Amino acid sequence: MRRDPVMIMKEILRLLEDEKEEALSLNAIAERTGIHNLTVRRYVRIIEMVNREPEIEVIKTKHSIIIRMRR
Repeated sequence: MRRDPVMIMKEILRLLEDEKEEALSLNAIAERTGIHNLTVRRYVRIIEMVNREPEIEVIKTKHSIIIRMRR
């Protein structure tokens, strides 16, 4: 069964927040969340990419969401 990508990201981030004193391997994240190891690996890559671009701004308006990079 396919899972909602937003929920996958929330589960991974929630685990990392709960275990912030502990370094977790990708396998440990997969085991504790029940998310497939390959999926965890892909989402960790997304987290790494976002961390390298701290100047991403998300603007929510009444009718849309605008994303831009500030340099």
